[in-house]
Amino acid sequence: MIGFIGAGNVGTTLGMYFHKMNMSISGYTSRTYISAKKSASKTNSKTFENIENLIISSKYVMITTPDDAIEDVVADIIMTNINLNNKVICHTSGAHPSSVLEPLYQKGATIASLHPILSFADIEHALSLLHHTPFTLEGKGNIINEFIQLLEDNKLKIYNIKTKQKTLYHASACIVSNYLVTLMDTGVQMLNMIGFDSKTSLELIEPLVKGTLNNIFEKGPESALSGPIARGDISTIQKHIEVLSKQNKDINNIYSVLGNKTLDIVMRKNTLDENTVNNLREILKNEKNND
Repeated sequence: MIGFIGAGNVGTTLGMYFHKMNMSISGYTSRTYISAKKSASKTNSKTFENIENLIISSKYVMITTPDDAIEDVVADIIMTNINLNNKVICHTSGAHPSSVLEPLYQKGATIASLHPILSFADIEHALSLLHHTPFTLEGKGNIINEFIQLLEDNKLKIYNIKTKQKTLYHASACIVSNYLVTLMDTGVQMLNMIGFDSKTSLELIEPLVKGTLNNIFEKGPESALSGPIARGDISTIQKHIEVLSKQNKDINNIYSVLGNKTLDIVMRKNTLDENTVNNLREILKNEKNND
């Protein structure tokens, strides 16, 4: 039996998925009884008024609350004095490792963090993608392997990481997801500077961005890289730096930082001579334009 503490989009989607896979869902408890009842109704399960009854009724307990509430949930579970032997307690935070559940491990529980690399803004859309979504997992306890097997038996893709790697893993996810949005927004701002509205700017960049993403996933980042830095086009990079230093210093700095990281890829490919790489790095230092 799987029980959920937290009835937001993540908990509801996971419950619906497991229910669809014919797993027994014990039910939900949440900050508000109404939200727990709503999620329970979608999974043919019970609504629990407190954590204690839910844990008693569940072998696998998933904490699907906001990140800031996890430690409070742990404290509440400790207060119940329930025997946690032969129970798995797992949270779904990307930022926190399983060690945030350490007090429960000391009480006999198997603990884990299970993070789906997916946006849960829309429950139905997330549910449709869950079968193809990778999950990262780390944790410890007597029945951690049993828990992993349960997830894999339910057709979930599980990738094991070490507890100490969790923060770096999450930072990586932020860069490729959140900061990708920021990068697109920066490009749109630059097009706004020359008179395009935001809708038109997105239309202009859509084929380029989608084509680049396709190339990355088909060929890998190194083979997908193109553009003036990849070609060693010093004069073009110089012109970019000059115009950006006059238009917007913050965007200019972003351009320079990303340009240097792009040169790292070029050096791995070994397609430019050392003198060209050094000249490009000197231009990207941009010291004169930042005075």
